[in-house]
Amino acid sequence: MKAWLQLFRLPNLFTVPGDPLAGFLIATGGRLDLRALCAVLASLAIYAAGLAMNDLADFAEDTRDRPKRPLPSGAIPRNTAWFATVNLTLLGLAFSFLAGPQALLMGIGTVLGVVLYNFLTKKIPVIGALNMGVCRGFSLLLGAAAGLGPDPQMLEAASNLAFFQPVLAALLTALAPSSGQRFFVFAIGAALIVSIYIAAVTNLARHETKRDYPRLPRMLPLGALLIGFVILKQATDTLLRDQSPALWLVAIILAAMNTSELMREPPAPLPPRIGAFIRIMPVMQASLCVLPSVPTALHKTPASLLAALALLACVPIHAWLGKKFYAS
Repeated sequence: MKAWLQLFRLPNLFTVPGDPLAGFLIATGGRLDLRALCAVLASLAIYAAGLAMNDLADFAEDTRDRPKRPLPSGAIPRNTAWFATVNLTLLGLAFSFLAGPQALLMGIGTVLGVVLYNFLTKKIPVIGALNMGVCRGFSLLLGAAAGLGPDPQMLEAASNLAFFQPVLAALLTALAPSSGQRFFVFAIGAALIVSIYIAAVTNLARHETKRDYPRLPRMLPLGALLIGFVILKQATDTLLRDQSPALWLVAIILAAMNTSELMREPPAPLPPRIGAFIRIMPVMQASLCVLPSVPTALHKTPASLLAALALLACVPIHAWLGKKFYAS
């Protein structure tokens, strides 16, 4: 069992559900239903398949440089790993289908991105990092696509007016589906922020076997968070009065502390710092969960607040598991 948990990078699995969860909450204006669960399970299955696929693609390199890992050590036979990879991929697509037709398209896009990364772009500087960022962005959009539907505010207004103004209520009901598409635009913006951050962290991670490396990659994850903060600040038009940019500010502080360790000469060992940057992901996702889809129009819902709290709880869990299982 431990070999499988190593193969699937158990600590990192706790950073996965927040992407589709945030996307779903943004798309629905803070509401959760079974489609969100399907989107989360789809992302987890595809992510786990991608991790196994990564080790299968790197089998020769790991045999030479990391012989104690599950595949080169023989703890998990390669045929068994391939069987698990294929079935997890199919399971992920099945859950995407259950989440909705648009979610299935995003699930297919995520799978294609994972395959492209593992077998083509991973070794290409910058391109591979961008590819990985796109995969995580697709994961958020999978959740958003699952939640894509009519504008909940317009449907609520139509329900309130149904008895007194039936004509206006009918008009609002008819317009609600097209109006609901605007929520997806906010999810695209959130996915872009996540993609840039993950690309920056992935670009830094390619230097983790080196004693020294350029200074610019050390600063890029923090820079990505600062860009995200500006976007969130503009979207909410508040700072500490709103949980979303306030939580994002916490992520920036954590990233700044991590970056300061890397800016020393010689820099701090990179693998633990990569783990620390990954550990910031649930904080970012919690921030996005309580992001108002339309500035000042949608209040935080109990579902969005509970989701944010659950994601924040993943931070210490990731830190504890990171001491027992490798994450890169």
